[in-house]
This record gives sequence, C-alpha cells and structure tokens, in this order.
Amino acid sequence: MYFQKHIPSPLFSRYIDCYFTMDMSLIDTCVKDLVIPDGTFGLIFIENEESIGRSMSTSTSSLPLKQASIFGQKTHAINYEINSINSQAFGLKIKPSGISLFTKDTSALQNAYTSIDTLSDVELLEVESKILEATTVYEKIKLIELYMSRKLSSIELNDDFKLMESVINYIYLKKGNIRFDQLAVDFGLNYKKMERLFMKFIGLTPKVYIRIIRFNACISSRMINHSDSLTQLAYENGFFDQSHFIREFKQFTSLTPKQFFDKNRSYSEVENLNIINSRW
Repeated sequence: MYFQKHIPSPLFSRYIDCYFTMDMSLIDTCVKDLVIPDGTFGLIFIENEESIGRSMSTSTSSLPLKQASIFGQKTHAINYEINSINSQAFGLKIKPSGISLFTKDTSALQNAYTSIDTLSDVELLEVESKILEATTVYEKIKLIELYMSRKLSSIELNDDFKLMESVINYIYLKKGNIRFDQLAVDFGLNYKKMERLFMKFIGLTPKVYIRIIRFNACISSRMINHSDSLTQLAYENGFFDQSHFIREFKQFTSLTPKQFFDKNRSYSEVENLNIINSRW
C-alpha cells in the first residue's frame, strides 16, 4: 500500500505519535484526502514538491508542499491531493510534548504549514538532506531520532514542559470529557497560567484542544462499537445534544456526522483514522 505507519522506539513514543511513509508511485490516480484535526503537529520530507498538495480549507485550491514542511495544529478539516508520480515521502505525527524538539513558536503554526527553512535550525536542515538521500525507512527514522535525542535535555528539565505533558495525558485519559475550569482545579492552576501553557506548547486555547480530543475520542468510539445510533454516540461522548454534536462535526470535518461516517475514504484516510483510534 502507498501509505504505511511506523511505530517509534519506546524512548520516542512519548514525543512521536507515529512515523509514516508514502510511495506515490503506487497510486494509479490522484488521491484526495480530507484530513481532520487530531491534536498532533506534523513534519514531512518529500522527494518531489509536485507530489503532494495542501489547501488551507476545503474550499480553496491546493498548493504544493515544500520539500520539508512543518505543520501546526488544525482546528478544521484540510484537503490534501496526493499525485501519481515517482516520489516518496517520510513524515512524523508529533505529539504536543514533542513539538518543542523542533520549534518554540507553535502559535504561528495554527492551521498552517511552513518550510523548515523558517525555523533557522541548521542541524535540522542537515537532517533534511540526509533523510532525502536515505534509501530505507529504518535509516530515515534513525536520522530523525538522533536529531531528537540531541534536543531532549532542553525540554525534559523544563518544569512547564513536565506540567503540560501531565495535563495533556490527563485530557486523553478523560477522552476530552472534562470542562476547562475543572481541569484547572485538578492541576491547581489559574486560567491565565493554563492558557499560557497551552499557547506555548500547543498553539491553541485549552477549550479548543479539549474539544478536538473529545471529537477524536468520539470517532474512536464509533470505530470500536460500530453503533448505528448517532444520538447515542453523541451523549456517550459528552455532547450536550444533537445540535451540539452536529455543530462540532461541521467545525472539524466540514461535514455532518452522518456524511462523515458514510464517506467513501481513500486508503490513507482510513489509516489516519486508525491512527486516531489506536490512542484509546
């Protein structure tokens, strides 16, 4: 298959959700993917800039990705076009706890992507050229993990980082079913402190991030239980009522819940939903 998921080593599973590879030479025709918010950041290295395009919304034309791009948090669905061309790509889905290994300015990346040239990281640019030259996924993973290992000490001794990591893990444990004010109480933080941490490490407000994780957990619940009742799915996952449920899905997917779950999906869309589902 043209899209393959790869598991990080135990040391880096704390920071990386997964690695993935794409081989566009295995695609017969252009694949159009609807990519939804999933709480992660991204980094991708592609051999040919004409192989993958991305539009900032579902209603605008796509633009080719740069050879190496970093992606911020999404708050709405984004379209990708994967072209049938002799090219390969290697990417990372980065957890909030791992983005500080690559950049400190997460707020500027919300719903956006940019070339890694803008990060002014000479070492990462050197890794880019080596990854594009590497012939196996094992070599590519080893290169990026060596880069990250040299950055670990800069974040693991940071008290704010450790606190934020605990908060994020707690939100996942609760599957996003927690109010922001209760979250602040549980961690003994005031509103300003909590919001500052989120904007620094995630680039989103706490309320928006909690909503994304609840939305992801809802998708996972549907995939596991195969429930036909969307009303039951809504209440079981903490939505106030059907209108709230529909509004959230339109915000994050541009589709109603029924349209989203009935959608014909490409192989890579299915695999991206499986990645979300594997978190619970």
